[in-house]
Amino acid sequence: MDWGLPVGGHASLRYERDDRQPGEVLHWLRLDLNDPTLRLSLSTPDERGRTLDRFDGAGAALAALNASFFSKTYEPRGWTVSQGQVWSPVMTPDDSPLIACDRPTHCTLQLKPPYALSGSTWLAVAGTPWLIRDGQVRGVADDASCERFCAMPHPRTALGLDRSGRFLTLVLAEGRRGPIAGLSLHRLAERMAARGVTQAFNLDGGGSSSLLIEGRSVMDRPFNETALRPLANALMIRPAEEPAR
Repeated sequence: MDWGLPVGGHASLRYERDDRQPGEVLHWLRLDLNDPTLRLSLSTPDERGRTLDRFDGAGAALAALNASFFSKTYEPRGWTVSQGQVWSPVMTPDDSPLIACDRPTHCTLQLKPPYALSGSTWLAVAGTPWLIRDGQVRGVADDASCERFCAMPHPRTALGLDRSGRFLTLVLAEGRRGPIAGLSLHRLAERMAARGVTQAFNLDGGGSSSLLIEGRSVMDRPFNETALRPLANALMIRPAEEPAR
């Protein structure tokens, strides 16, 4: 599987814009979590309400993308942790699949309740619903339970891990642009599984879906929302300032 070009000269982080399937434009990132020279981080609570390009360090990061669903006051959905700091309050933590990472960046996905944090959690982001669970790909019948949100095509953001837990996949789908409508969650799960992802869940999408690669916005915006949307938080990948301990 070709994962595209290294970002910023880092072979452990690769990016590809994928428009090979008619009506679909996807942006793929693959991060090798075993590389101590790269660091995955989440913006802090005091930055909430900014557009992606305004988060601290987003312009200098190798990659930056939207993360949590959020309320009108930028309260994130599910357990959320930035640099060991637990966000409070949060919405519906008992019903939100999550990724939890400790130091160094070793990450696991929780796709079934109960959802919980450990004392060593350094980063956590939640979303909904699950896309791939123990290799089982979300089906059309699963989408039927939340038809308008799940089965209809929309811009999407999602993340997942391969079977080894070593490689983190981040994917964003463009949509609401005429023939580029977006993806259903079932279709998104299929595309991720084809790239070796065995555990995955959905993050905030729609007009929130946005991606910077080395400070440059690489996604075309929906026709009905051309400006970047203020977000609760952002995931970033950047060179580690010092080796992880």
